[in-house]
Amino acid sequence: MKHTPEERQKYIDELAASIDEGQRLVRGKGRLTGVVLMQAEGVDGQLLLLEDGIRVKRRDKADYQARGLKGDKVIPYSQISSIEFKRAGMLSYGYIQFLLLGEPKPKEGISNTTTDENTVMFRPSQQPAFDSLKTTLETKLASAKMIATKTTVRKFAPQSLAYIEELEQLASLKDRGIITEEEFASKKRQILGI
Repeated sequence: MKHTPEERQKYIDELAASIDEGQRLVRGKGRLTGVVLMQAEGVDGQLLLLEDGIRVKRRDKADYQARGLKGDKVIPYSQISSIEFKRAGMLSYGYIQFLLLGEPKPKEGISNTTTDENTVMFRPSQQPAFDSLKTTLETKLASAKMIATKTTVRKFAPQSLAYIEELEQLASLKDRGIITEEEFASKKRQILGI
């Protein structure tokens, strides 16, 4: 079924209005709607750096058409596996692209970035804002990974040195024959969290 340009434009307008309305309804209820720490305006969208993640905002209705229904996207830091960054050249756009955990790596090349929902393209004049945002984002990602690592280690590490006293008491009970070797080993594993 062929549509006239007016019908296509009407569809795009209705879709954009629907998306705007949906965003208005959920604004403030999502996890990543906090304060904007930094932002960079690109050719095909805006990148907002939030406290817990990033938001890729599309500039206009044509971007919705190019990227389908995907439009704006919020990505928590914990879902970002890496960042692809191409500097803008004299005759070409640069881009920042986010690769996500559990998703296959997109095809390389500037032509594929124009339709990737996790990519924002920029002109040479916009490069400084994206350089700054990328540096800050890498610091945030490193910090988030460090916190995740510490949390994992803390989860398995004994909570205090009091566990040493408890192990010594258990060893004493075992040595006096009050508890068996198996009971001692079981309790020791429980105390050490292994």
